[in-house]
Amino acid sequence: MANVMVQNDWERLPSGFDVEFRHGIPIRISDNGKGLTISESVLVEEITAIARLHVQLGEWKSDEHEDEYKARVFVSGKDFAEVLERLALSSAAMFIDRFHKPVDAGDVDWDRLEYLKDFSAALDHCGLVGGEIDKDAYLDGYIEIMHRETRRLAQSADTPMVEPE
Repeated sequence: MANVMVQNDWERLPSGFDVEFRHGIPIRISDNGKGLTISESVLVEEITAIARLHVQLGEWKSDEHEDEYKARVFVSGKDFAEVLERLALSSAAMFIDRFHKPVDAGDVDWDRLEYLKDFSAALDHCGLVGGEIDKDAYLDGYIEIMHRETRRLAQSADTPMVEPE
């Protein structure tokens, strides 16, 4: 996985626009009331440089502040596996935060439920619908990544940053 510095926060782009990240995945962009004076291709390049994911922008819409516009950020379907991996790492941190131990063979419900939740979220982040990607194709890799991360976190002195959903 690419080492992404922004996990759950807004990040200022060089152009002055802000991008919101959740679990290291860009989800929306704001013009901060500056107007749409920068080409979308420049914004896409700036987001890609920070996120290390290929993205495209959705439709710009007025926000609750009358002078601010936001657009949804979609990750390319070719980065689906990377998006799912980032969600697996987040689920691992949540497991450690809740149970203070690594996932083990007795936690099969956690594996399956988190996978289904994260698979659905990855589809949404990529603008895909169910059936476009084989749901079972990524299960084993997801579980391996999540379990390995829970073991790493359990052995580490680091306390994972967990954002409430």
